[in-house]
Amino acid sequence: MSSGPALPPSRHPVVKPSFGRVSVGVHGRVMVSLAEGPFDAPLMAAVKRAIALAGKRLPADRRFGDLLEIRGSLQMDSDALAELRASIDAFGSRGIVAVSTVFLVRPGIPGIERLPALMDIWRASRPVRRADNFDAAWALVNADLAAAGLPTQEPPPR
Repeated sequence: MSSGPALPPSRHPVVKPSFGRVSVGVHGRVMVSLAEGPFDAPLMAAVKRAIALAGKRLPADRRFGDLLEIRGSLQMDSDALAELRASIDAFGSRGIVAVSTVFLVRPGIPGIERLPALMDIWRASRPVRRADNFDAAWALVNADLAAAGLPTQEPPPR
């Protein structure tokens, strides 16, 4: 045991840890997002920036499919939900709207009861569907691309 004086408490503010993480990429005509929750408003703001950057890699005609895989948790506070809704509305007003969005959500993740409300945010601007495994999700994306008269895409390596 040390007999020296105790150190004063840290004066550095406590940084709130990041809730989750999201990655967004473009694979041919498919925007592929992987979201690991839970989600908070700062993470949703970061997602908006990631989608804007990925949107620059979309085909010039801006016609694409959207695959959103959610892992970990669907828990989201009301501020995050509001930020997400504003982001989707903003992209829609700029013409960055997929021919459809396919949610890949495995059964039983925490917060899954919020999935219908989450899907409704996208449903306001495009058809929305759900799958619970990658192969089924990719098949839905390709079916939607074909229905829109667009070429189907091979899945990315997993």
